[in-house]
Amino acid sequence: MKKCRMRGVADEHSTSDYAGRRQSHGRPLFLVVLPRVLLLLLAFEASSAMAQVVFDPLRGAEIVSDAPPVAEERKGKARFFDPADGQLDLSYFLENPRGFLPIPIVVTEPAVGYGGGFAGMFLRPRREAGDEGWARPDISGAGAFATENGTWGAFGGDASRWYDGRLRTLVGVGTGQANLDFYGLGGGPSSLNQGVRYSLQFTGAIAQANWQLAPKSPWAVGLRYTYADVEPKPRDYATFPGLANQVRVKVSAPTPIVEYDTRDNVFTPTRGIYAESSWMASREALGASDDFERFQQVLIGWLPLPHEVTLGARGNYAWSSDGTPFFLRPFVQLRGVAAARYQGDQAASVEVEARWQFMGRWSVVAFGGAGTTRTDRQAFVATQNVGSGGLGFRYELASKFGLHAGIDVAHSPGTTAVYFVVGNAWFRP
Repeated sequence: MKKCRMRGVADEHSTSDYAGRRQSHGRPLFLVVLPRVLLLLLAFEASSAMAQVVFDPLRGAEIVSDAPPVAEERKGKARFFDPADGQLDLSYFLENPRGFLPIPIVVTEPAVGYGGGFAGMFLRPRREAGDEGWARPDISGAGAFATENGTWGAFGGDASRWYDGRLRTLVGVGTGQANLDFYGLGGGPSSLNQGVRYSLQFTGAIAQANWQLAPKSPWAVGLRYTYADVEPKPRDYATFPGLANQVRVKVSAPTPIVEYDTRDNVFTPTRGIYAESSWMASREALGASDDFERFQQVLIGWLPLPHEVTLGARGNYAWSSDGTPFFLRPFVQLRGVAAARYQGDQAASVEVEARWQFMGRWSVVAFGGAGTTRTDRQAFVATQNVGSGGLGFRYELASKFGLHAGIDVAHSPGTTAVYFVVGNAWFRP
């Protein structure tokens, strides 16, 4: 069968001697856990980040129907192999209540040091929905990770569908500490390339509900609410006494959402489009420490080509208002580009991927992209551009769910990063 108003501000003179200091480099998959668990919980990646970072298919939905909703009971090793081809396949194991997919968290980000952790993903196929119930199952997960520089995090979440799939809910919680470098905090253009080290202690929660406008319609509208309590502490305060040091930043933000989804599968799609428009508005009246807004537009598409090739593309644009906390300003999101390395008041990126399922369950992946940021200050207006690319492989790990997994190696100027991918690199539950 062939088938996912706080700103940390350093004065220009205070960061001028920082250019030679250590900067953040690659953004492997589960450093993405760090900013994306944080930024996910802060509605940065539209919740997709926790699910996206922890867990960001089918050659056609009909392939799911090749297997009956209820398979005959298997025992022992037989639970982990597909009787049709004798290959490793976790479909039977995952569709049972006690089955879960163990996901290793591998951190190779130089900015936080080497580290790792573990996550578990539980899949609950909606058997009453037929093929759709496997292509879009209910998903739960939890995990934790730590790195050698003191960065750590723990998280859990659930994405479920109700009322024949028309209502989709997502909830998540997370806590931890992120030790990262942030750029562009100074008063001059040179600060765009001068990292300032911060430690962010955070706790947050997110809740979202989307309603499908009509049965089987690709359109849905929804509302997401995000609450986060973040304590930023500058790690270079003794060196740069001009750095802002606010005791605590609170985000309390409702976010209206408009969504369009025609994917044949949520894990590793081979056709369809996913788009989301969101407007986050954090308000003091709701308990936030400051008022700010953030808009994000995501557009992702997949196109099946001859010879088992799937072409995919992802575009992302984000804008933030005055008063946005420095750690929530938009940044370029590309494999091979360090998280938060290229930040601005606006950020945009485009990434293209081709996956060739050349032999049985095995695929090779090639990808590349480019991103840009724009920063507006009283003294200057500046843009930054960056490109990246890489190669990877996938194995069809659970054919009934259309779930592939593998490894990507990505490169951008000065950076090489390794990612462990479950589903696809742009995962949205």
